[in-house]
Amino acid sequence: MLTAVLLVALSSFGFIAHKTFVWKKYKLQITVPDDFRVSKNTDNDFEMKGDGMELMMHIFEEDIVADDMDEAVIEGANAMKLQEIDAEHQIEGDGLDGYYVEGYKDGHRVMFAGMIDPKSQTNFFLVIIFDDKDKQAEADALEILENVVSLN
Repeated sequence: MLTAVLLVALSSFGFIAHKTFVWKKYKLQITVPDDFRVSKNTDNDFEMKGDGMELMMHIFEEDIVADDMDEAVIEGANAMKLQEIDAEHQIEGDGLDGYYVEGYKDGHRVMFAGMIDPKSQTNFFLVIIFDDKDKQAEADALEILENVVSLN
């Protein structure tokens, strides 16, 4: 299951506490603000909530390569009925490859990513939902996306 380790990270505003979780089954590490709490942890789903933010990870079993993740993410975003999809970005590094888009759903900002660990062939979607007017949440969401790491 998940092991939580409290880390203190230096930011431009001083010291801000972060928590790092490891989803042991898939050897995925994710670092989030310290106010996040795990709300669901199964073999296929991992969910957390923090102040004004929600994070969901879902494992999907599909034979896909990193080069096709952009299409899978756009299809997923359309299936979720995200509106105003923009800010499409490729994800590379930390042992993971993928793609993410930003959009809106029910008045909330949504970052929707698809990632693959090329070593283990673990595929997962990651969704972060927050209030569009919350600039700190937006910065935190980008930092979360940048700090998902494969430990394989």
